[in-house]
Amino acid sequence: YAIDRPNDDFYGAVDLENRPVPGVNKSCVLIARILWTFAAAARLEGRADYAAVADSAYRVLLSQFWDRAHGGFFMAVTPAGQIADATKHTYMQAFGSYALCQYFRLNGSAEVLTLIRDSFALFEAKTKDPNHPGYLEAFTPDWQPSAENRMADNNEPKSMNTHLHLLEAYASLYEVWPDPAVATRLRELLLIFLDKIIRPSGHLGIFFDDAFNETEPSRGICSFGHDIEATWLLCEAAEALADEALLARTRGLAIKMLDAVERVGFDKDGGLFLESYRHGSHVRTNKHWWLQAETLVGFMNGFELTGQPRYWDNVRLSWQFIDQHVIDHERGEWFTKVNRLGVPFLVEPAGDPSPYYRNDWKVDPWKCPYHNGRACMEMIRRIDAVLAAQL
Repeated sequence: YAIDRPNDDFYGAVDLENRPVPGVNKSCVLIARILWTFAAAARLEGRADYAAVADSAYRVLLSQFWDRAHGGFFMAVTPAGQIADATKHTYMQAFGSYALCQYFRLNGSAEVLTLIRDSFALFEAKTKDPNHPGYLEAFTPDWQPSAENRMADNNEPKSMNTHLHLLEAYASLYEVWPDPAVATRLRELLLIFLDKIIRPSGHLGIFFDDAFNETEPSRGICSFGHDIEATWLLCEAAEALADEALLARTRGLAIKMLDAVERVGFDKDGGLFLESYRHGSHVRTNKHWWLQAETLVGFMNGFELTGQPRYWDNVRLSWQFIDQHVIDHERGEWFTKVNRLGVPFLVEPAGDPSPYYRNDWKVDPWKCPYHNGRACMEMIRRIDAVLAAQL
């Protein structure tokens, strides 16, 4: 329903009745995530129709979002493919690279690998902070740093979210192109998380100053979805680097983080709450689709690392909640958000608006098949590995 077949393109949004929403801009993150998901699914299932969707997404990403003058991906384009938001956000560059790496795994194209290599050099030259750890967040079309459009509540200089997805992209990049420069940057990103971003409590800090000190407004917030997603993405990065000491440290912290999420964010019915704020005195108990997807993988990773039955019990409980409350069994896909009791929100509640995605749309600039599609593929791979080890 999101594929504009006559134009070999994609719609920017699809409503709950599976109808394209006219006039909605296409975001870079939507197209990149479609590319990643369908390339991964084509590899897993060997299906030509999935590969064809990935081919289309690759063409759209390169023809409409890639800046031919200065390099890098624009943030959004109109339905006709004209630039709607020319911001160069590091988050978008990370997802573009992540998608290209998965696409290269699918087709082994020399053209794609060249683009991956050139993009890495460009992003390192333009987005890495020359004076402090980490990467700057947002830029003008010609790569001048911008204080606007950062992924932060108060336009703080650096965010956990951007660095998490850059680490995710660089781990994937290192697997397809094991260059020493990539290993160096991946290690630096991993150590930023281990040394700067993960709090003593086991939760992630959210927003930071230039030197990666957490800002005061950020300290009272816990984002449970990012916490549990990071538990397995950090392990994936450490596994790619194959440094046993670093891997052991990362796995230990991942379990500490997982236990922290289980203790304060995991509901007794298997759903994961959105976040806590005011230093834990208030909890937003709505359960967004992507958090539930990451909960599956996070607890499965914990079970694989420790063999503790309670993590497997949490996997089963999480899937039961998803199956009963989050999946739209009538029209397909997953509802954007359900309340604590598992009742879907079908309109956007005035008192609790989502900052990025709408409840009355099934596909939008931020909602796509990536989190839930990836979680299902990860679960297939991981359960198969556990079963194979028992034979």
